[in-house]
Amino acid sequence: MQKRYQVFISSTRKDLEEERRTLTNALLLNRFIPVGMEHFPAQPDKAWPIIKRFIDECDFYVLVIAGMYGSINEINRLSYTESEYLYAAEMKKPLFAFIREDRDLLPSKLVEPAAGRRRKLNAFIKRVEADLIRAAWRNPDELATKVTAALNHAASESSAVGWVRADSIPEQFEALHAGMLDPCSQLGIRQVSIDGVAGPEMRENLARAHTTRIMSTSAVRLLEIYKQPFINAVRAGGRIKVLVPEPGSIFLADVEESESNHGPRGMTISEEVSMVRQRLLDIVREVHLLGATHAPAPIGTVEIGYFTTHLRSTLVLCDYHWGWLTLTLPPARAPETASLALNGGDLSLLNVCIRHFERTWEIVTRRGNREQLGS
Repeated sequence: MQKRYQVFISSTRKDLEEERRTLTNALLLNRFIPVGMEHFPAQPDKAWPIIKRFIDECDFYVLVIAGMYGSINEINRLSYTESEYLYAAEMKKPLFAFIREDRDLLPSKLVEPAAGRRRKLNAFIKRVEADLIRAAWRNPDELATKVTAALNHAASESSAVGWVRADSIPEQFEALHAGMLDPCSQLGIRQVSIDGVAGPEMRENLARAHTTRIMSTSAVRLLEIYKQPFINAVRAGGRIKVLVPEPGSIFLADVEESESNHGPRGMTISEEVSMVRQRLLDIVREVHLLGATHAPAPIGTVEIGYFTTHLRSTLVLCDYHWGWLTLTLPPARAPETASLALNGGDLSLLNVCIRHFERTWEIVTRRGNREQLGS
């Protein structure tokens, strides 16, 4: 998408008229949108709110300093240039400073005549030099060249908002559809969660599923958080099939080693896996205490199987219509990685996940690594 970035030019006017004109023309040629004091009202009392609004809207802030301190902002008794710099820093704008190198050689008409204002200027320069890596310049053309080079580099790596032509939005939206949204739709990806939180959909789908398939390196937190929906599903005749790593497997040892330097976890994956069977037995026990939802209909079943190798991920598959896939890359855990909500369909990722689960279930059954915990 072709963006244009807005640049706030902050400088004094009297001593830098030619520099500002040269810089403005260079920025326009480089497809930037320059904004500066030329756009502000002449009345000082009305200028400051507008200045702040322009800084808020800008993508980059450029400070140019030479021999003048500038007119004073009555609000804080600092120059407008220094006030603009402090406000842009407070708003966390990308800051660029360009300070005249040979200020001692400037003619007297371009230098602050009063000692007090010169001291303020020198203090301002020291503050900027302490805050930023600044660039020096000697003439208007050198200033324009250095500013545009710095901004072009920043724009190529920036996540700034920028501006786009309104008539380019439909074209860009079509490209976005073709490159991202349409493939996601074909794969049945209907939602992306960056923190692993499924929201109410998970609870609702678990409670009404006839068959719930879970394949996870742990699943203990899932069983704790959604215990009641699991109970409701089994009471209504649903089947729960859970696949977790075989205790003592090399896969589990590898996962634990990869997570060993990632800070305290509370418990290891092995300890979590050992709790999964007990969590399922707790569900079975409560189901039997409550009985079937509709007597004399039978209650459902709860089964657990143990695999020996698996991607470090979590699958939650509710029948053939809804799924949740968390792609976990150690040493991260589920809340630190992306999750996908899946819908069914001929080419859907949900169908691929179900086939993967059922093939693994078939293997663990053949090896005798499956156990029915209740029915």
